[in-house]
Amino acid sequence: MKYYPGWAAINKRIMLGIWLLTLLLASILCNGNELTDTTKKEAQRVLSITEHLLAFYPLQPDAAYTVTICADLPDNNNPEKVYKKKEPGHVFLILTKQSASYENIITASFGFYPRVPVTCLFKKVRSRIMDNSNREYNASLEKKLTMKEFVLVMDKCKELSKKKYDLKKFNCYEYALEVFNSLPGIEKLPVSNVRFPFILGRGGSPCGLYRDLKNLVSGGSSWTPFIRFGLFRSPFDRAVTIASIKP
Repeated sequence: MKYYPGWAAINKRIMLGIWLLTLLLASILCNGNELTDTTKKEAQRVLSITEHLLAFYPLQPDAAYTVTICADLPDNNNPEKVYKKKEPGHVFLILTKQSASYENIITASFGFYPRVPVTCLFKKVRSRIMDNSNREYNASLEKKLTMKEFVLVMDKCKELSKKKYDLKKFNCYEYALEVFNSLPGIEKLPVSNVRFPFILGRGGSPCGLYRDLKNLVSGGSSWTPFIRFGLFRSPFDRAVTIASIKP
């Protein structure tokens, strides 16, 4: 076969075109991050986590406190599917405080998000905390806390909110999991990475948390009584006087 000198240049252009097309497709796929995750969810708002958590003050030693880590799957019918129609799912936290008289409840539902859409070219970007009130989720683990533990959790929420969002190394999954696992003396939740679609590699996902919670239950973990599976919605962030809503 006769070789033409121009073939090398043609091959380079073809390869460059394929490479650019691959990046374009990957960026389109990758853009389905938590920031665009509003297709089947309630509208979200940006929070100042420090100001938002002030709603829990003043703290009372005899109040009841909890932290709940929640997994919202991309596909409610397939826990192993990590991406569906620009829907990557989400992992988030719910904090609650209930007065000793059981009359007042304060809740906060929130998660970790990229400030701008993440792409395959820019996987690490500035972060922000957003409201996850009335957010759908499929699995959760609740932990009752002392007042001291509740303060530790809030401090960790504020500390980790300053980190950059990294699609593969520190996304909503790592944020919520690190906060939960920061509690002293508990059985730590496992850290699991799943394979993302296309060329995005591996990272944290609600699918990994869902699977790990299933494994904890089947393995007879001490967490078992506090793990729930089903279709739930997080509470609206609010301070409620229960007596005022009784029929």
